[in-house]
Amino acid sequence: MSQGTEKASNRGLNAERILLISMCIVVQSTCGGQVLAQDVDATNLNSQIKKPSDEVADAVKRIDEIDRQLVLNFIKFARFNIHFHQAANHHQRWRAFTYPATRESGTSVSFGATLVDMNQRVRALRDPKTVQIDELRKVLNLALVGSSISGTASSLELAQNTWVMMNARKQGYSVGSSMSTIKELSDKTDKLLDEREDLVDKNIAQPRRKIFDIEAVLLRRIRQQLIVEFHNWSSHSRDQAWRENTFYTVDALQNFTRVGSTIIGLNGFRRPHLGGAAAISGLVANSAATVNPLLSMVLGYAVRKHQKRKLLREIPIGPKIVAPADALNELMAAEMQKSPEERQMKVLQEAIYLSDRSLKLDEHLDRETREINRYRQIAQQQSMSGPLIGLTGLVGSIMATTAFYGYRTQRDVTANLLFAGRIPQIPGQGFAITYTPYTAVKGTLRVRRLEQQGLLPAQIMQSRLDSLDALEKKLSTTQLPF
Repeated sequence: MSQGTEKASNRGLNAERILLISMCIVVQSTCGGQVLAQDVDATNLNSQIKKPSDEVADAVKRIDEIDRQLVLNFIKFARFNIHFHQAANHHQRWRAFTYPATRESGTSVSFGATLVDMNQRVRALRDPKTVQIDELRKVLNLALVGSSISGTASSLELAQNTWVMMNARKQGYSVGSSMSTIKELSDKTDKLLDEREDLVDKNIAQPRRKIFDIEAVLLRRIRQQLIVEFHNWSSHSRDQAWRENTFYTVDALQNFTRVGSTIIGLNGFRRPHLGGAAAISGLVANSAATVNPLLSMVLGYAVRKHQKRKLLREIPIGPKIVAPADALNELMAAEMQKSPEERQMKVLQEAIYLSDRSLKLDEHLDRETREINRYRQIAQQQSMSGPLIGLTGLVGSIMATTAFYGYRTQRDVTANLLFAGRIPQIPGQGFAITYTPYTAVKGTLRVRRLEQQGLLPAQIMQSRLDSLDALEKKLSTTQLPF
């Protein structure tokens, strides 16, 4: 091998090592992992690299080809994760206004019915004969409208979530399709890594082998981090889907059950014996409203745990790869000093910058995603306030059922029970009316502030996609010694 050929080969090897490290860092910045490497003395790397023989040169050439394939595979891996997160968690922005507004309307109408009925219950305490039948019919008509609005609002949200799931399935981001895609990418990555390590074991001797060993640790850690990211996002999407859809389903059913109860109550003016059926159906509806937030939360949690176990069986993560972080920084500094090509220097500097930002961005992304999802639950009244609001209506249903079946002929006792049942409903519905707009406005202001700062989860995701596209473009335009 001539001296000029040897120098060109060494220059190509140096450029390839720089670009590989750069690409590893940039790809790693899409999943928030820390850049780690085995401990190595990188200050003397220039002097450690010896001139390769023809056989070693062929092995290095094949390793370079594998490195390019691995990085392209990582880019595809990271891009799929981002698109999966976007598709599986898609939520139209206008829904942050329409659902709270419709729920607020339904609750307000129902609250009006409660106030009118409370007025009649007070009259009944003084003299049951002074109760106005027309006013009681008005109460039931108002309750019918309020429950219909609330039930329709939840039904529309359920339909929109179903549309999002169907659209994600069509794009290949369903549970089964996404797992198959990730498994295929993971298997391809494992085969390339095994082939790379076999070539290094058979052809690369120390001290040059230290460089390849560092890269092997990096590559396997990036592969592990991308899989962990998919596990987390897939489990989160299943949790969110089951939690929201369970809530909307039960909420729609309990509201329409209350509609049925109201219709029976209206017929009860002509056929008094229907009063018991109206009271019992109202009791069932209010019981469902009480347990719904807790039920949906527990079911979402159970599905998330099940999805994690399933993913661990289908796409194992393996033992956590941990190594000191100092060696890679030293290696990058050494490579920057010996690279004669400014283009590679710029790539490396970009990579270092993206790596420094990656962990903070991921922490911010996870935190803001949780916060925005929490504000999306405002109409569900949260897991704590929801049962308390439901309990206030449940008390009224219990009192009405007790009055009908236990004291139907004792009008004074019945009046007292119905009055007592209405008392807790006023603060319960009043709290719901004030809490929903308060949380909606607070969530909207937070989203707007994050948008102005460029820190919305959607903006962070798009920034990562842009980084991946730029990296892929540089990889395709960079000429390496193959």
